[in-house]
Amino acid sequence: MPDNNELVNMLRAVIQEEMQSVRQEVRATVQEELSPVRQEFQEFREEVSQKVRATVQEELSPVRQEFQEFREEVSQKVRATVQEELSPVRQEFQEFREEVSQELQALRHDVQDLKKGQAVIENTVNDLRSINRRTHKEVFSQLNAIWDDIKRLSTQEKSAIR
Repeated sequence: MPDNNELVNMLRAVIQEEMQSVRQEVRATVQEELSPVRQEFQEFREEVSQKVRATVQEELSPVRQEFQEFREEVSQKVRATVQEELSPVRQEFQEFREEVSQELQALRHDVQDLKKGQAVIENTVNDLRSINRRTHKEVFSQLNAIWDDIKRLSTQEKSAIR
C-alpha cells in the first residue's frame, strides 16, 4: 500500500486533471454565455454612439447657425469700418491725383512754351550766323578794298618818289 504522501500526490494529480476539464468546460460555458452579451454590448454601444452623434449634431446645428450669423455680422461691420476709414483716404487720393494731373498739365504747357522759345532762339541764332557771315564778307571785302587802296597808294608814292 502506498504511503500517505504518495496518496496525496496521486489525489492531487487526479484533482488537477479533473479541474483541467472543469476549467475547460467553464471557459466554454462562459464564452457561450458571453458571446450574446458581447453582441448585445456591441449593439448597445453602436446605438448609443449613433444617439450621441445625433444629439451632438442636433445641439450643434443652432450653434453653427449662430456662429455663421455672428461671422456674417462681424464681416459686415468690418467691411463698413474699412469703407468708412478708406473714404477720407480715397478722397485725399483723388484730390492728390487731380493736383498731380493739373501740375502735369502745367508742366506740359511749360514744355511747349520752352520748345517754342527754343525754336525762336534757334532761329535767332541762325539769323545771327547768317548776319555774321554777311558782315564778315562785307568787312573782308572792305578790308581787301582798303588794302588794295593802300597798295595803290604805296605804288603811286614809290612812282612819285622816283
